[in-house]
Amino acid sequence: MALSNSHHHHHHHVALFSSPGMGHIIPSLELAKHLLTHQKITITKITLFIPSINSSSSKAEKDVLQSTINQNISIDIIHLPPIDISNHISNNVLDPNNIVTLETKIAITMHEAPKLFVSAISNMKFKPTMIITDYFLSQTLPLVKKMNNMEVPMYLFAPTSAWLVALGFHSPKLDKEVEGEYHSHGETPILIPGCKGIHPSDLFQMMEDRTHRLYLEYLLMCEALTLADGIFVNTFEELEPKTLEALRSGKITKVPIFPIGPVIRETNEQNRNHVVDWLDIQEEESVIYVSLGSGYSMSHEQIKEMAIGLELSGQKFVWSLRPPSTKTGNNNYYLTAGEDAETNKKCHSSVQEASTQMDIEKINVDDLILKSKSSKTNGATKSQEPSDFPEEFYRIQSNGIVVMDWAPQLEILNHASIGGFVSHCGWNSIIESVSCGVPIIGWPLFAEQRMNASMLQDEEVGIAIRLNVSMSTKIVGSEEIGKAIRKIIDKGDIEGCAIRKRVKELKHIAQKAWSHHHGSSYFALTRIINSNGVS
Repeated sequence: MALSNSHHHHHHHVALFSSPGMGHIIPSLELAKHLLTHQKITITKITLFIPSINSSSSKAEKDVLQSTINQNISIDIIHLPPIDISNHISNNVLDPNNIVTLETKIAITMHEAPKLFVSAISNMKFKPTMIITDYFLSQTLPLVKKMNNMEVPMYLFAPTSAWLVALGFHSPKLDKEVEGEYHSHGETPILIPGCKGIHPSDLFQMMEDRTHRLYLEYLLMCEALTLADGIFVNTFEELEPKTLEALRSGKITKVPIFPIGPVIRETNEQNRNHVVDWLDIQEEESVIYVSLGSGYSMSHEQIKEMAIGLELSGQKFVWSLRPPSTKTGNNNYYLTAGEDAETNKKCHSSVQEASTQMDIEKINVDDLILKSKSSKTNGATKSQEPSDFPEEFYRIQSNGIVVMDWAPQLEILNHASIGGFVSHCGWNSIIESVSCGVPIIGWPLFAEQRMNASMLQDEEVGIAIRLNVSMSTKIVGSEEIGKAIRKIIDKGDIEGCAIRKRVKELKHIAQKAWSHHHGSSYFALTRIINSNGVS
């Protein structure tokens, strides 16, 4: 769909709709910056809409958004009002303590947030001339198509692998053809035309329980993908050549696919702190970086095993760590979105109260735009004194740095002293690690991370080794951790050398992808925008 001729080329306005969470907001912001600074594009304003899954944003999210606002670039940021989840839950998805699970919150957000977004853009003074919606909020597309006077090109942005996008297009067909739960079919891989098969144990988490509302919302999301005029994917040609070829072949979808990665933020000298200063005095490729994402809280027992594993490896380390979730190792962090029971109840109450005060049909966009204010961030916070850590944790303190809650990840990965990354295999972390040429030790936890870890091990990519989790205890043992770190760091290890060589090759390719002269991602974005008259 081309842009209407009634829109003057100096007034192109993109409405960008992100899913909640840092893994979606950061790449959405970076995509916005690419659109605004692209040499062959004349977009003058981008409005980023963010739905609320909880009653308040995390400090890290607030800092990222405020930093963007303070740059005085043409991006307005709007937090949509919280969603009233009380009308969408029933007793069978609540435990006796009335805790709303994260899965249920995500399902409700996928269903309700598009309605808030459509209401917001319908009340904008200057209507958007293009809409770009997060892949997981594709249910926005049929709602926009029903709007009067809103015939604009609509794209999706997938801050994920192309492999997950291929699975999304193929999932409605799988739903019709496969009987029972997907994981009940033993070792038989789940096949996508032209793509690598998916082992049932690595399947996307939204597909694990076909009776759960999250799966039903996932199917609705997948069915809406076909309404997009195209999909931007945060990957690049050489990282997923087989999958991208399959997507373009017409066997999976007719929707145009545009790899525009790596979409990552630039390193920032202001994020230099004691961690980067410490890395400056370490030997090249000698330090292991450990971070399992901003949402994961290790159990007491897992922290103990991790500490012993680092000790066994004999390597220096930087460890980004949240306080332990429980002493017993029964970690339910992802089931409560990182909140305890009392916080969840308060969140439920405040969301309900806020939603009843907001008329969805009368959202005043101007009142919701975040304003610029003085906001000084000093990078990583100083390490808090942990109060509930195992003895082994304290024993290794002299051999590295532990950063509580948040660390300047890109600045760390980009440092010459980093030799490996113990990662949860979130797609943002993978793209950052590849862009910095750092090999990965995969420790997938939830969502599509098991698929990501599997892909990284594949011969076509070959930049990671994967840790084995004990089936009985759900713990990764210290010997497993120590062995993996040594393999990645040791210059004499044949497998480790091959992984390091391959990730450095991909680093150089990733750097060229956004070249103005011959970059595949630069020209992919140029083709999309020019085809819609934004030039």
